[in-house]
Amino acid sequence: MNLVTDFDKIQTMPESPKPKSVKIGLVQINWDLEWQHSESAKGSKSVSFHFLPYSVGLLQAYAQRYLDPSVEVAWLPQIYSRLDTADCVNQLVSADIVGFSVYVWNSKISLEIARRLKGVNPDILVVFGGPHVPDRAEMFLRENTQVDVACHGEGESIFTSIIEAYTERNWTNIPSVSYLTAQGDFVTHPKSGRTKELSQIPSPYLEGTFDTIIRDNPHEQWVMAWETNRGCPFSCTFCDWGSATQSRVYTFDMDRLEKEINWAAENKISSIICCDANFGMLPRDLEVINRVIDSRKNTGYPYAISIQNAKNATERSYEIQKLLAENMRTIGVTLSLQTTNKETLKNIRRANIRSESFRELQRRFTRDGIYTYSDLILGLPGETYAEFADSISQVIDDGQHNHIQFHNCSILPNAEMGDPSYIDKYGLKTIPQPIRSVYSPIDDIPEIEEYLDTVIATDAMPASDWVRAKVLSWLTDLLHFDRLMQIPFMILHNRIELSYRVMIEAISNTQSIEYPTLGWSIALLSNQAQQIQGGGLEFFQGGPGGPLLWPGDQYLYIALVAEGKIDDFYAEAARALKDVVTSISQDEDEISILEEAIELNRALLRLPYQNKDTFLVQSHDILGAWKAISNGSDPDYSESLVTYKINRVSRTWNSIETWAEFLTWCQGRDKREYLYDADYNKLASSRTA
Repeated sequence: MNLVTDFDKIQTMPESPKPKSVKIGLVQINWDLEWQHSESAKGSKSVSFHFLPYSVGLLQAYAQRYLDPSVEVAWLPQIYSRLDTADCVNQLVSADIVGFSVYVWNSKISLEIARRLKGVNPDILVVFGGPHVPDRAEMFLRENTQVDVACHGEGESIFTSIIEAYTERNWTNIPSVSYLTAQGDFVTHPKSGRTKELSQIPSPYLEGTFDTIIRDNPHEQWVMAWETNRGCPFSCTFCDWGSATQSRVYTFDMDRLEKEINWAAENKISSIICCDANFGMLPRDLEVINRVIDSRKNTGYPYAISIQNAKNATERSYEIQKLLAENMRTIGVTLSLQTTNKETLKNIRRANIRSESFRELQRRFTRDGIYTYSDLILGLPGETYAEFADSISQVIDDGQHNHIQFHNCSILPNAEMGDPSYIDKYGLKTIPQPIRSVYSPIDDIPEIEEYLDTVIATDAMPASDWVRAKVLSWLTDLLHFDRLMQIPFMILHNRIELSYRVMIEAISNTQSIEYPTLGWSIALLSNQAQQIQGGGLEFFQGGPGGPLLWPGDQYLYIALVAEGKIDDFYAEAARALKDVVTSISQDEDEISILEEAIELNRALLRLPYQNKDTFLVQSHDILGAWKAISNGSDPDYSESLVTYKINRVSRTWNSIETWAEFLTWCQGRDKREYLYDADYNKLASSRTA
């Protein structure tokens, strides 16, 4: 062999062609957040906030750090908000690769954008990832041929590998992906292990990934999604969080978190949504919150942070939430019970979450005057109507007098509840329900509708019982949490141990012949529940409150006031409760106290057209007793002459519409605002009740 000659040949061989620059588009479409200022605030209006597209930002930041340097990449600006699909296609059509991060609120529009992109440019490589991509992906890919590659689990390194393999389009050596071959065969690769050392994942905030969209949209208000750790030790069957992270919790280092807090302040980020599944479970979480609070004190940013409370870390959760309530703008502490029924908790794999932790937190927050709300889910596997009703009663009995956030049970593709065998076991019946935002205009119909697979019946809760339970949840909101009957409810429960379920059902079970206004109310709610079972919207449309989508309790409340039925409602509710009380006790004092409690509750309602203070004289200090119960103290029912001055001129509304606007602020923020305060003088009597 002539080495010189061979060497010369090698030297004169043409160079391999350099890969062209790969242009990449990233799409993570989020619903915008609306913040409704209190109606009393000067210049009251709602403000929109946009989420920075954190998930796809992670993909870009990771690729920019670790991508093979021989691959040149040009990044298009991320698409982060709902635009017309035509606008999205125009922004993406020049790309070689488009990556979509999909979840329940953006899966349909993402698929439609991808379909149209393929129609314009069939050579674009479409990659789908995120929690809504099914782990069992064959049917998904066959039904959506516009998707070339489906990614499962953590996507940072997977997406980078796809970019590197783009030229040859050979995904053979890439884990955690599914695809169809040119011959139509389905291929899926086992999931790769999770990233244990999270410092390997660069921060899109600190890497400047969002600098372009922040610079190009100077008038936008931004929300920052933020991870301090990844993982969830729980495996609730309705949730895809624990299954997606395989339980073990790994942490980002404190230096990174400190820098991200500083980045948020420097970029005037208004709000942070913490994506941790159980914030407060780690000892260092207290330090993390203190650093956020220090940033707020020193810079003014962020002014709000939302966290998912740890399930079992009672002491630390209490300390963290107390700090947030005292130093940050919050909308209340979430106590995520879902149900209090032990068998149902086993069915959904939450038996290892201690209900006592929630009760202790509720007691402490009530004592400190910190606003809380509890989560309950309607339609859980194995839960009957009676058990759901008992859960409502138990939560209120444990001291929740602010708000229960009722959720319909829904099925996510990668949650255990989505497994066909699980569905069959509990007889889950679902309907695709359109996803809309409460208080959105009724004519604001999205170009592409998104749907949630909502449970509307189970073997344990047939369709008719589901309707009863749905009506019960709306009535609970109206009667107790909207404060229409909270005072008599709490007084009766305290004095004669009447359960909240019995009191609410005394009203929900009334017949229209004897109780025409209550019967009309129940029929209104029942009809809406039945429409939901047929695939209808969760919310009532329009009505006297204005052309918006209204939650059931507020819609009925506004209708009762607008149609002049509120006093008839009280008269019938009083009659229904008296029947219950007299069936238990013949003591005349009980009826007298009940009547006074209902009278006071009605007088304290903040309603439109009430432009003068009013006075009320009673023989018991009902207001003082109610406040004592609310604070966890012992009430004083001694007979006394009490004169109340209801301070109505402190806040007035001269139309149903402006009053309804006030109700939108109260909902989910602070329902204590539903009632006026009162000044009163009390003259004690020697007789006690």
